[in-house]
Parts: sequence; C-alpha cells; structure tokens
Amino acid sequence: MDKASTLAEIEGFDDVMDLLEERGMDSVQPGICSNPGCDHTTDVEPDQDKGYCEICGTQTVQSISILMGII
Repeated sequence: MDKASTLAEIEGFDDVMDLLEERGMDSVQPGICSNPGCDHTTDVEPDQDKGYCEICGTQTVQSISILMGII
C-alpha cells in the first residue's frame, strides 16, 4: 500500500480521492511520514513536504496534496 492510501485509511476514508474531496481544500491537511515502516500522521500545511516526524525525528512528513502531486 502506498503512503497516500495508508493515510486515507488512517483518516477513515475508503479511497484517497474521498480524502482529497473532504480535506483537499482545507488550510490544514493530513500528512504522513514518508519513511518506510513509519506511518505517523499529523495535520500539516498543504504545501508541506519536509514536516517533522515526532516518531522518526526526521523531516519526512508530507501532506496529502504533496503525495498526490497536486502541489
């Protein structure tokens, strides 16, 4: 499963597109750590591509808009 699908599932959506429809235009969007084996999620700005992961301690959290190539 890719990170966008994992994020959608964690957020309670059956499909990535459903997540984007619901939260894609918000000023804060769900983001997920892009490191393999870490699925830490947090709310981030839509253009976030290097957010801090509190689990890994790295700058690897990306918003759903970045993961889907919208931004």
